[in-house]
Amino acid sequence: MLKEKEYIKSIVLVLLFLTLVVYHRVGGNGFINCDDPQYVTDNPMVNTGLSVKGVLWAFKSTFFFNWHPLTWLSHMLDVSIYRLNPGGHHLTNLVIHMINAVLVFYVLYLITGGGGLWQSAFVAALFAIHPLTVESVAWVSERKNVLCTLFWLLTMLAYYNYARYPKIMDGQPHPTKTSRIKKYLLVLLLFALALMAKPMAVTLPFVLILLDFWPLKRLSLLTTAEKIPLFVLSGISSTITYVVQKEAAVVQPLSVLPLANRVFTATVNYVHYLYMMLNPLNLAIYYPYPYNMPLWKPVAAFVLLLTVSVCALLLARKRPYILVGWLWYVGTLVPVIKLVQTGREAIADRYTYIPLIGIYIIMAWGCSDLLQKYRFKRHILIAAASVIIAFYATLTWIQVGHWKNSLTLFRHAIDAVDKNYQAYNNYGNALIDDGRLDEAVGYFAKGLELKPDSAELHMSIGEALTRQGKFEEAIVHYVRSEPLMFFDGEALLHKRFGLIYMRRKNYDGAIFHLNKSLEIHPEDTEVLNSLGITLMGLNRTEEAISVFIKAVSLAPQNASLHKNLSYALKKAGRMQEAQFHLAEAERLNK
Repeated sequence: MLKEKEYIKSIVLVLLFLTLVVYHRVGGNGFINCDDPQYVTDNPMVNTGLSVKGVLWAFKSTFFFNWHPLTWLSHMLDVSIYRLNPGGHHLTNLVIHMINAVLVFYVLYLITGGGGLWQSAFVAALFAIHPLTVESVAWVSERKNVLCTLFWLLTMLAYYNYARYPKIMDGQPHPTKTSRIKKYLLVLLLFALALMAKPMAVTLPFVLILLDFWPLKRLSLLTTAEKIPLFVLSGISSTITYVVQKEAAVVQPLSVLPLANRVFTATVNYVHYLYMMLNPLNLAIYYPYPYNMPLWKPVAAFVLLLTVSVCALLLARKRPYILVGWLWYVGTLVPVIKLVQTGREAIADRYTYIPLIGIYIIMAWGCSDLLQKYRFKRHILIAAASVIIAFYATLTWIQVGHWKNSLTLFRHAIDAVDKNYQAYNNYGNALIDDGRLDEAVGYFAKGLELKPDSAELHMSIGEALTRQGKFEEAIVHYVRSEPLMFFDGEALLHKRFGLIYMRRKNYDGAIFHLNKSLEIHPEDTEVLNSLGITLMGLNRTEEAISVFIKAVSLAPQNASLHKNLSYALKKAGRMQEAQFHLAEAERLNK
């Protein structure tokens, strides 16, 4: 027993060290121009840090298509600690992922009764360092994924603590009914927290039923009925998510994407994720939706999935972990397998963060069983595991480097995935931020060659042309960008027209469009800043000051806003206030 405890300590230390070595470079990575602005940098409720107002907003808001208050609170806490230093935000993701890796090991070790020490360690190691996990760890906006998984695993731990009571050995005090209820309430609480981090946790009750089958061996009608309150929480979360996303027009209707296409894509996705697990050489942040998929692909994928499922069922009595691992994988992917199509992508690396644990379980326990009769079983397993872990760890280390910033990330996506029009869009936007407007226009044009009807590409090239002063060309693309495929398309269109009119010094037209944008998003600090500048152009200084004050109150850590407010106050003769905001701008720029 003492020796086993030493093994456990060593395994935990190795897991932490290995994960840290592979991922430590994320601390030098920056924010990227996809989702990070909405989640952190440009979100006025988040980038001011943790506050009473922010907490209330987090629980009431369905901003960005989801209700996940715990995720918002974690980002706010990061801002309070690190401000907008991206290294700190990345560090939090990494720490949570390291904790998750240890929990994967510890949970599997406990629920298998301590008999799967090395299998549990192998599963945890793959979870910790597989390249498909990089997106969840190295992307600040995917805090929701690692945070949800943390509470997912804690829920499993609490469930084990609840479920093990019937197996308490004679001679030990039996738990009271009150104690059992408390244990169950803890399971409910942790599960609720997982849902409040990311609604993908809705499949956890299903996984707990699988664990009742193996390895807990307590599956019955009664133990299944225990999950009813958990399924109720899943139903509530699923309903909220669907309603929010449908109202935000991010759920594509059947008229746009027929059910047959969705079923075909979902079937192929199940197989494709397995292929990506085995061969993670060309991973990217975005994979275009396969609208013109040949029929043989879903047919072949269906045959393969059916074959594996039948084999898992036939082996369920002798090798129950195969059925459990397979159903874990298939079941936990259901919310993101694209039967309900949101977004523009068909697959995403981040969606495999939890599901692949099921496949790792099959690999770990399966290899151990296959080599059971071999004389040098232990040596073969150690050698094979070492090679696999070293191979994946190397690829992960390389993949982390691609996430350094938007330029490196989307340049890699263009190279890794053919016809990646969305990568062209985001790479072009990164070039705009870098001041390379001519190059940006070129990449947007290449993206439009691949997808001429892309609203985002038209919007992006319009912005680049606006900055070049080519207003007439920009307007053509802005008009073609309507309707956009995301919830704030109309607001963004008015924002862009407002910017054009402002640069043309048509201030009345600019004010009209900027105010229209603010009617939809009254707390958009970028629009407020543009409106303030426009009002200054009309010498409406007091109105401009009011607008800048509102913008600064929403984003007090924005140096440009403080500088513009300082200029307006100085023009109004309010020198002391102007000096204060100028000093604040200089402080924030350090």
